[in-house]
Amino acid sequence: MMLHHPIRRALSVAALYLSTAVVLNALRQRDVVGAETAARLMGVLLGLVVLVSANAIPKRLVPLARLSCDPIREQTLRRFSGWVLALGGLGYTLAYVLAPIAIASRLATCALAPAVLVVAAIATRCAWRHRGARRSGAQG
Repeated sequence: MMLHHPIRRALSVAALYLSTAVVLNALRQRDVVGAETAARLMGVLLGLVVLVSANAIPKRLVPLARLSCDPIREQTLRRFSGWVLALGGLGYTLAYVLAPIAIASRLATCALAPAVLVVAAIATRCAWRHRGARRSGAQG
């Protein structure tokens, strides 16, 4: 099936997001939906993409040679990263659903940005430790 390849899946999600934006813009120009509704729907869609992606992180199998930590630690970090991003994505989605539209974007960013920073810090730390372990292994 087409969506089993990660690049095809990513391109499909991007195409869905862009086509939704085009359709919502056309509907907004014809006064079928308001600008607020279009903004909320796009925010909810982006939040849902983050939630689905966060759900997939711990389930993705990586060859043992490519792991940056030992397998148990790697899976634990993947689960933690998945949960952090899922909560950030949920906060992002809820900001667009519940908050006044004037502040929804700022609230959504405040919900998702810390999650992204935590996951980036975890990935950087693992890569740094893996790089250090490779260097010390090559010297010894």
